[in-house]
Amino acid sequence: MIGQALELTLFCCQGCGALHEQRPVVCASCLGETFDEKAVTGQGRLASWTTIRKPPLAFRGHGQYDVAVIDLSIGLRVTGRIASQSNQRVGDRVSLTHRIEIDGEQINVFEVQQT
Repeated sequence: MIGQALELTLFCCQGCGALHEQRPVVCASCLGETFDEKAVTGQGRLASWTTIRKPPLAFRGHGQYDVAVIDLSIGLRVTGRIASQSNQRVGDRVSLTHRIEIDGEQINVFEVQQT
């Protein structure tokens, strides 16, 4: 059983309220240039995933890994790594369980919630 999901920090446009996974220079919805940080629960559903078998040079020492597309409960689609399981399916509930740091960058890792 997975504990409570960690929070994600998103960026909310002050002009229109659109949410962004990364801090943009301008909002794609309204061209606004000011953003507030917004913490949201890292829960959602698995939309897709793939295995990276030949990682880029920066990640070569980590071997192969899985990357997922997650539809967050709040309606935003984000990417991150997934601790894959042999029986996972598109539509499974997932939670952000931990982060790993590679070359100073925080990478979100999701896990399928067992029911």
